[in-house]
Parts: sequence; C-alpha cells; structure tokens
Amino acid sequence: MKVVAGRVFHRCAVRTRWLRESDDLAEILVEYAADRRPGDTVAVSEKVALLLSGRAIPVEKVPISRDARFLSRFVRPHHDTLGLSIPVKMEWVLRQIGRPRVYAAALVAGMTRPFGLKGMFFHVAGDLARTVDGGTPPYDHLLFPPFPVDDATTLCAELEAKLDSGVAIVDINDFGGSVRAVSPRALPADILARVLADNPLGQRSTGRPFVLVRPN
Repeated sequence: MKVVAGRVFHRCAVRTRWLRESDDLAEILVEYAADRRPGDTVAVSEKVALLLSGRAIPVEKVPISRDARFLSRFVRPHHDTLGLSIPVKMEWVLRQIGRPRVYAAALVAGMTRPFGLKGMFFHVAGDLARTVDGGTPPYDHLLFPPFPVDDATTLCAELEAKLDSGVAIVDINDFGGSVRAVSPRALPADILARVLADNPLGQRSTGRPFVLVRPN
C-alpha cells in the first residue's frame, strides 16, 4: 500500500512469462491482469509497450559512427545504468537531435563537471537523450526510444476499451521516472507518478512489466 494525497492505494506488480516481440499487448494484459476491478489502473512499463507494439528499433539498423564511439567514452554511467556510454544509443541521439546540439551538450558537461555540476549534458541535450533505453541484456539487440505521447495516449485508450479498465504507460526506474500517457479512466498522471515513485515494477529482468493500482 502507499498513501498519496491522503488516499490509500494498493499496488500489485504482475509477474509474467518472458515477453517477446511477437506477443500481443492486449492479449497479455487480459491474461495477466485478470484480477483487475472497476476503478483499477493497469500501469504498463514503457519498454514493454514499445516492444509489444512494434516500436523497438533493432540495433543493426543504427550503424555506429566514429563520433558516437568517441563521445560515448566520456559518459560516466549512473550506478548500473550505462546510458549513453553505449555507442549505439549515442548514435541514435546524434541522429535524432543533431550533432551540433550533442557536441554543445558535451562541451557544457565537460566545462561544468570540475565544479561538481551533474546532469548538464541532459539539460542541454534534452529528455530524448535521457530516456532512450535498450542496448543492454536481455535486450541488447534493441533500442527503445521514448514513446511519442500522442501515440502512447491512443494506445492507452485502445487498451482501456479492451480491458474495461484504466491504462497508463509509465517510464519508472529506481532513480525516478514519469508517466508517459494515461487513458480516460486511469488515475491522473501526477497521482500515478507519486504512487509508483518507489518503482514497484523493479528493474531489468524482474519479470514484472505491469502493476495494478487500486484506490482503497
């Protein structure tokens, strides 16, 4: 249970079999979230939503350039999160936001790091650089770009119609995160973010890609 804004919320992380690109997201949710009730919100990991909706990018489609390899060498991983120290992720960011902006971000980060300022690279490069995922086992063959909000909102609404429950797509980890989109009957994004702030889904290979959130 967790108390947010004076309300009690029950959270049940759902363990599943190992999911693959060929699985159907709606069918998986119907199967594994069978205990849902009216008023529940089914929160789906963004990575799994991308994987099962065909939006993950095979790494072989992103050939790595010399400057991506060079820049990735200067990235200091945050705990066990490798981030842009993985060259293929750096390459994807270079292509998406442009080399001038990435080099400007790297320059600012290099100039401010000696003064103990952290996160300046992402302050300049933007959230897209911070939120690209993948490139590590067990999904070292895939990249997971941020789910476009409009597309994520549409998918949530489609899933809500099939499940008859609110649905949200969330990007939550041990260091924070956000709610990418919610369906009309889901809990508000700001409340849901606070309810899931301690990451009940867990990290990496825990096998808990969904969580049922139930107001008391």
